[in-house]
Amino acid sequence: METSHDIIYQDARKMEMIPSRSVDLVVTSPPYPMISMWDEMFIQSDPAVETALSSGDAMGAFELMHGFLDTIWLEVYRILKSGGFACINIGDATRSIHNEFRLFSNHSRILSTMIQTGFSAMPEILWRKQTNAPNKFMGSGMLPAGAYVTLEHEHILVFRKNNKRFFSTPEEKKSRHESAYFWEERNQWFSDIWMDLKGTVQKL
Repeated sequence: METSHDIIYQDARKMEMIPSRSVDLVVTSPPYPMISMWDEMFIQSDPAVETALSSGDAMGAFELMHGFLDTIWLEVYRILKSGGFACINIGDATRSIHNEFRLFSNHSRILSTMIQTGFSAMPEILWRKQTNAPNKFMGSGMLPAGAYVTLEHEHILVFRKNNKRFFSTPEEKKSRHESAYFWEERNQWFSDIWMDLKGTVQKL
């Protein structure tokens, strides 16, 4: 029987068949490290993840999970053309490991890795998904200092490989101008906050 992590592994292997510098745009939302629903997948990629989680080494598990994703980002860099873009939808995680509650900043870990890989970071989008009920809270409710801010947004990180793309031939210039946005489209689509796009429940 094929499971979700089998599919992810197959997709990762399929990237090896994509020629280098052949893709204009990559849009992806990987499994979120330190979200428990993805633990099994990360453990299958590296059994040391399970050891770290069971021993209470939260940051060790976090780094091992991202180490698996790091291999994907290297492939993304390889297959993108110069001037191509990568967009990564990622959420941060909150979790208690051995009774220690904390935030795991997935977006900043990926941002740092992508820059080290050679990407240029572009302005990002905050996606306010509003998946939490208005009266939902984290921690000890009304009691300081046990009440915590709820996470109601995710990040869409945007990266460019190398310098800005140039359009040199008459055909390229013509196609570019024919693809121009209307003023209203530009204002709506290029806002750095998404408020009106609702997420759906994900099932493995």
